[in-house]
Parts: sequence; structure tokens; C-alpha cells
Amino acid sequence: MTEDLEYKVSKIVRKGTKYLVFFNNQDDFLTLNEDQIVEYRIIVGNSFNKKDYQKIKHSEKLATSYNKVLHYIDFKPRTTKEVKDYLAKTGLSEGEITKIIKKLIDIKYLDDERYLNGYLQEFIKKAKGRNYIIQTLLSKGIDKQDILVALNNYSLEEERQNAIRVATKLITTINHYPLKKQQLVIQNHLLQDGFSYDIISYVLGVIELTDNSSEYLEKEYQKLLLKETDRNKIVTKLLAKGFDYSNIKKLVEQNKYN
Repeated sequence: MTEDLEYKVSKIVRKGTKYLVFFNNQDDFLTLNEDQIVEYRIIVGNSFNKKDYQKIKHSEKLATSYNKVLHYIDFKPRTTKEVKDYLAKTGLSEGEITKIIKKLIDIKYLDDERYLNGYLQEFIKKAKGRNYIIQTLLSKGIDKQDILVALNNYSLEEERQNAIRVATKLITTINHYPLKKQQLVIQNHLLQDGFSYDIISYVLGVIELTDNSSEYLEKEYQKLLLKETDRNKIVTKLLAKGFDYSNIKKLVEQNKYN
């Protein structure tokens, strides 16, 4: 038994490069491109059974997802993993996602090697350490072995100089702290930027730190006196700020009878 032709094309409206296709028994319309119009012989008066109509409608969904992912990639470079994750949220099947991914790779819209090399240079310019680079690129789905190979272009000396550059920028903002506190701040910052302990140790050995903490200690002490009468608590809070116990004790003694 031949299935009834329930879906008849009643009107086609061109809108830019798209075509709005209306059917006599549907309140909504399909938005198709020229290739789809030709492939499915979309002509006013042509009729389709339910199965063929659903096929055309599904092709609209695929085309919409494809156009969205093109915009997603145009906004900024993406890895294959990022695009797969993006498409997975659209409700497409694994096979459909694989098909779109293959097409994007074929037209060079997706290229993980190009992404890796581009972002490696960007991370080096931003003075990031190897550990930061590895973890970030791994999270983007780049193969670890490929990352390690690419990192051969990031010499130990260049990484050291980047770490020194980061630490030097920090110095002017932390020189009111005692030396130990300055070293700790620099260490934590460099760790966060992905530098190894070996490089951090090297940096701390070559940069010059100045202890300007005496005046700052006095200011912090006077501020705490306005809020706190218990001198032991004041000492504890100053220690937490990184000041040396001997300097704190000396200051407290000097102000003991004030």
C-alpha cells in the first residue's frame, strides 16, 4: 500500500542564501539551503510522505548544527574535542557528529596540530610554564605526546627567562612584605603559571629582593590596635600576614607602654 503524500509544498520564500519552505499542513516552515532544495526536489506543488518529510526536516537540523559550529570555530580556534563536545549538546547522534567533524577536518576548519603550535607560541609569549601549557592543552583534547614534542621548541633558558620576567613584575607590588613572604608569593605565583620547582628555585636565586617591611609592619600594627586589645592576637594576625616574629616582638615591646 502506497503511503499517502501528506506534505505538499505550498510556498517557497527566498531569504538571502536560504529558502523558507512552507507545507500545506504545517504551521511552521523549514529553512533549507540551495543544495537541499536541489537534492530533495523542493518545488511548489511537490508532495512528500511522512518519512521523506522527516528526512528533509532532519537535514535542516544537520545544516543548522553545521552552520552553528562554523560560527563557533570562527569565534576562536577550537580543537576536535571542543567541537565534539559542542555538537554533543545539540542532540546529534555520534555518527552525525563524526560526519560533521570529518567534513570540518577535510576543509581545514579543524586542525589540532595547527591549534597546538599556535597556542604554544601564545603561551610562551604570555610567559607560562611547561606544566601550565601541558595541562591546558590536555584539557582541550590534544594528545600528550604531541604536546611534549611541540614543547621541544620551548627551551629551558627561555622558560627560565619567562619565569624571571613574571617574578620581576611582582617585586614592585610585594616589596613591602618581609623577604620570606615575598619569596612565598613569588613561588605560589610561578607555580600557578606552571613553572617547576627547579625553575622557581633558580629564579629565587638570581632575582634581587628588598625588604621594605618595617614601615608596613608599623602601619598594620597600628590598624590592628584600633580593633584588637589582645596583644597575643595581634601578634598572631601579623604572623599570618608574613611578618617575622622577631620584628613583631620588637615592635610590640616598643609600644608596650604606649
